[in-house]
Amino acid sequence: MRIAADYTFEAAHRLPLVPVSHKCHRLHGHNYRVQVSISGPIDKRGFVIDFAELDAAVQPLIDGLDHRFLNEIEGLENPTSEILAEWLKDRIAAKIPFIPTVRIYETPRYWVET
Repeated sequence: MRIAADYTFEAAHRLPLVPVSHKCHRLHGHNYRVQVSISGPIDKRGFVIDFAELDAAVQPLIDGLDHRFLNEIEGLENPTSEILAEWLKDRIAAKIPFIPTVRIYETPRYWVET
């Protein structure tokens, strides 16, 4: 069984490791959409995981990213969407007994998944 929940946040960043001529080298922002999914067996309660438990693990992380300059957050000094997805996955996995799949949309058209 697979379950998922969506979260959103807005944040600014710049990518310091791309050439100065690259548009993402400049400070800019995104309205991020994050989808966290969990796969596993249905437990005796009838859940893979209670959505409230998932929210308790994920929402504080989202709140810590919202309206922030991502480059200032430890581990996100080069905050590509790929690095952000791994950063979130590691922190969510430390709080729940599952390895989540994390999909991040930095625009409605472009997304990454880990």
